Amino acid sequence: MTTARPTIIDFVEKYSRQYEHEVYLREKVDGKWKEITQGQTREEAYRIGAGLMSLGLRKGDKIALLSESRAMWILAELGAMYAGATDVPLSVNLGEGKDLVFRINHSESKWIMVSGNHLPKIRAILPECPAVEKVIVFDDVAFDFDKLEAKEIRMSEIQKMGDEFLNAHRPEFEARFRSIGPDDYANISYTSGTTADPKGILLTHRNYTANVEQGNSVITVDHGATMLIILPLDHCFAHVAGMYTMMIYGGSIAFVPIGKNAMATLRNIPTAIMETRPHVMLSVPALARNFKKNIETGIKK
Repeated sequence: MTTARPTIIDFVEKYSRQYEHEVYLREKVDGKWKEITQGQTREEAYRIGAGLMSLGLRKGDKIALLSESRAMWILAELGAMYAGATDVPLSVNLGEGKDLVFRINHSESKWIMVSGNHLPKIRAILPECPAVEKVIVFDDVAFDFDKLEAKEIRMSEIQKMGDEFLNAHRPEFEARFRSIGPDDYANISYTSGTTADPKGILLTHRNYTANVEQGNSVITVDHGATMLIILPLDHCFAHVAGMYTMMIYGGSIAFVPIGKNAMATLRNIPTAIMETRPHVMLSVPALARNFKKNIETGIKK
């Protein structure tokens, strides 16, 4: 472990063992809150990373990620990092047009991981992204999609392939993730592109871990605290102040239940707050202002 300049992999290896049985991820599935521990997070990242290696992913390959904020988002990204890939997180607000095509092509992404909710976007633009070799679909039953198309494979199949790869080639998998250094790229974060073509910001593993270490001086989170993440996970802030900060403090991350569309998800926020009783919330300013307004209105009543 490169303790002086740790990687994200170093963080996971250290803290997922230190807090092996502590709940890390919480999401509502079929009306019930499902919990995933730090140890289970590491094991799932192993399965996904090994599955990607089995499928042919090479160290340094770019893999785009398009999904709502959910547990699988984090598991998939960590799995990709364990396989040595550079993640390209994409905003769910991007449509089927040139913005999505530009980011996938500009980043030279050969792989795409996508939730069933956003699979139609990828199917619509895939002919314009010739470098893409595989599309990995998160959901076993991808909403209205019963059959997969060319290049598509379900995440559950990747996980099964990962189990087989770990059984047969575990030393190769461990050698891969141990070869990742602090100056290797963790992801490519794109600017909004409102005034010109989006700029891809190359962020290393050490960029992230240094920010987390520095953030410890201003972010105080108690061990075992719960954070409700409303901010999209493609944001760098969600990585630093959310995913990795809660990991090193032994806290948990809860997600707002996903609706059929963005508005349906927003309507789930009040219920998520009541049911998870978070100590911390990670949100965008507009939502924070709305919370403040509603609280002040309630006090006046």
